[in-house]
Parts: sequence; C-alpha cells; structure tokens
Amino acid sequence: MDIHGSEGFTTIPRVVAIVTLTGFLAIGLHLGLQAIYAGRILPGVAAGGQNLGGKSLADARRILKREADNYRLELKVSGKDFVLKPSDIGVTYDPEATLNAAYNLGRSDWLLPLHTAPIALSYNLDRHQAAELAATIASEIGVPPVDAGVVIVNGKVSTEPEQSGVTVDKVGLLKLIERDIASPSGAVIPVEPRTVAADIQAAALGTNVNEAKQLMATPIVLTYNDQNFTPTAADIGQWISFEKVNQDSSPILVTRIDSSKLKSYIQQIANKLNVAPVSKQITIENGVSKVTQEGVDGLAIDQDVLVSAVSAAVLAHKPLTQAMTAHAVPFKTTSTSVISLDYGQYIEINLSKQHLWVWQDHNVIYESPITSGATGAGFPTVTGLFSIYYKTTNTHLVGYQYGPRYNYDVAVKYWMPFYQGYGLHDASWRNGIFGGPDYYYGGSHGCVNLPDATAAFIYGWSSIGTPVWVHN
Repeated sequence: MDIHGSEGFTTIPRVVAIVTLTGFLAIGLHLGLQAIYAGRILPGVAAGGQNLGGKSLADARRILKREADNYRLELKVSGKDFVLKPSDIGVTYDPEATLNAAYNLGRSDWLLPLHTAPIALSYNLDRHQAAELAATIASEIGVPPVDAGVVIVNGKVSTEPEQSGVTVDKVGLLKLIERDIASPSGAVIPVEPRTVAADIQAAALGTNVNEAKQLMATPIVLTYNDQNFTPTAADIGQWISFEKVNQDSSPILVTRIDSSKLKSYIQQIANKLNVAPVSKQITIENGVSKVTQEGVDGLAIDQDVLVSAVSAAVLAHKPLTQAMTAHAVPFKTTSTSVISLDYGQYIEINLSKQHLWVWQDHNVIYESPITSGATGAGFPTVTGLFSIYYKTTNTHLVGYQYGPRYNYDVAVKYWMPFYQGYGLHDASWRNGIFGGPDYYYGGSHGCVNLPDATAAFIYGWSSIGTPVWVHN
C-alpha cells in the first residue's frame, strides 16, 4: 500500500509539467505567429469579397482601394438593367478604416481567424441621395394603377374596367442596395416588383351607374318669352362628372355636376337670345361733332342664375321649369376725329419735321423751316385745326399775362395768332436758324417762330380766317 501511494503521488507533478509545457508551447506559437505576421493580415481574413490573408498592409490597401473604385451595383428590375457607380448611390468608401479592421482581426485571439465572416467594407452613405435613387428607379419601372370609371356617351352609361399597376418597394430596394454596398457580391441583383391594385373597382360602380341614369332623366325646361329650351338626356350626361373621394378611409366615386360644361350648354342658349349693343358713333370733323349712328343698348341672359338652378335641380332629381332673365348691356360711344382740308388755301405745320407748307388750290406755293414750342421744357405747341383770327405788325408780345413762367417781352414785325395766345410770328433773336432738333428743349413758349421772309410772305398772303393745321 505504501508503494502504490508513492506512485500516485509522483504522477501529479508530471501532469503539471506537461500542462505547463503545453502552455509555454502555445504562447510561443502565438507569439511566433504574431511575429511572422507583423505588418501583414492574418490568414483567413477577407474584406469586401477579397481574401487578404497574408497580404502586406500596402498590398491590402491597394486591393481595397481597387475594390472601392471598381465597385458597380447591378440591378435587374422588370427586365430593365441598372448599373450604378458609388457616386450614383451617394456612397463614399473608406478603405483605410476597412484595412485597420482587417489587420486587427484575430490579433488578440489564440487561434488564427481561419473561419471568420468577411469584414464589411467601411463606407459613408448619403441616405437622402440613396432614397432618391430608389424612388427614381421605382418611378422608371413603375406603372400606376388606373381606377375604374363611369363613362357617358350620347346618353348611354357604361363602366371602364380598372387596371392594376406595378411598383417597387422603395424601402426594400434601399436595403438591398445597402447590403451590397457593404459586401459586394459582383452578381446582378434581381428586384421583384409588386402589383398594385386600383382603388376603384368596376364591380363597385353599380350605384354610380344607376345614379347617372336618374340624373339624366331629370325634366328640365328653360323658358324665355315664348321660347322653350329642353336639354336631352345626352345633354345632361355631358354635365355629369365623377370625383374620387375618401369615405371612411375607403376611396369611392361621388357624382358631381361639372359647372364648366353646364355653362357651355347655357352659353349656347344665350348666344341665340343675346342682343349685341350698337355703339354710338360720333365724328368730329374740323372740331365740329356730329352723331353718325345712335347707340342702342344690348341684352344678355343671366347665365350664372341658370347654372345654379339647373345644377341644383339635377343633383336633387327634381323637375325644373326656369324662366330666364336678362340684363341690359349699355352701348359704348366711339368718336372719330377727322381733318377735312378741302380749302382753297391753308397753312400746314408739321411739328416733328419742324416745317411749314403754304397750300393754295391743292398745290404747295411756299414752304419753310420753323421752330415750334419747347415740348421738353413744358411749352408744347397745340395741335389741331385752327384759323388766323387776328393780324398786326410791329407789336410787342408779352407773356406774363399767361403766368410767371412765360417771362418774355419781345418785339416782332408780324403777328398772326390762331389759337388763344398761340400764333405765327418772326423771331429775329434766332439769327436765321430754324428747323433743327434742338426745338424740343430750346424752342419757343408755344408759338410758331418763322424766318423774317416767311413771316412777311404769310402775312401778305393770308387773311383772317385762313386755316392753320398743326400736327405731329
């Protein structure tokens, strides 16, 4: 018994020694591997679908950068292919952050990372841009559903069937995009669209069809004096429209009266009854007014009243006999001014040309440059048809009687006024310079200045009552 106890006692130190030796060997192996792979990625490490095990940091960096630069997302949606670059999606890759994660994987473990999951690529994502991309793709391949409807043609009511639409789940599409960004698959990603049912189904439109038929059967009679106008079922059918509304969160069609189409019908009736006003025509010849056509008021049907009454009656399914009313449309007065120059002699003055012509027996017998009123300075020459009402020689023209701005007192040889204080006269202070464009600011106080010879000729040729036509 003592011998057996002694053998058992000596076995324990052996076990301890073996365990200790094994521990030292494991530590040595770990430290050795760490030393061997210093500056390199440990075996079994993958990132972005690329095996980086054993690669130097420089090589791994190049691989990750190439992977980020060459990344393309390929989607197939409803038979349409989309190939997208990172910039299209709003992705900015961070190869350096991915490299750090790959290098540190397994450094603190006792075993090599031979069976670890691939490291996702580090990136920043502009989620707003990515969401807009998903919405754009969905809109390009999507087909909106078409609701069933009620159609009225020539008084006949029928339904148009609904059409289902196609769309893409934008949230699900965004998740697919984010998943491939982190771990590029290199494969075309199929995206299955889904069918979207129309809100309004033809099977639910029986009520609308029956209501439309009832509305079209409403008796309507519009009267004016001894005339009657009765819209047909086809006429009423053209006024009916259907509006999509939500009732208790369920979309339905509600029957309406399209006021614009009803107004069009009422306008057709009004066109037959309205009486256009006749304008009063006045002709002003040489300042004398004469009525050449008397004005007559017109008549117009009160259409808004009719539209309201007819619309309310049809929607209520109530017969309506409505007398139409009308209001007077006042006539307008137009006037036409004419200058009749069928005179044996007259003087024509063109202000824009700064020129004067003397007419006798339909021929020009004398012409001359002039200087008229300084329009730009507030002294324009009056325009119109006038006549010389006074003549004198060697007189003074004093302007103060017309106001403080008319500050002149000049001597003239010939004075021939034709309208109030406006007249024809010589102007020796102009030193023979007439007809230039400087009249606009440097002209007279409104009179027509003439060279001495011109003033002398007109004074001797004209008589009191000789017409003077001033125009631009």
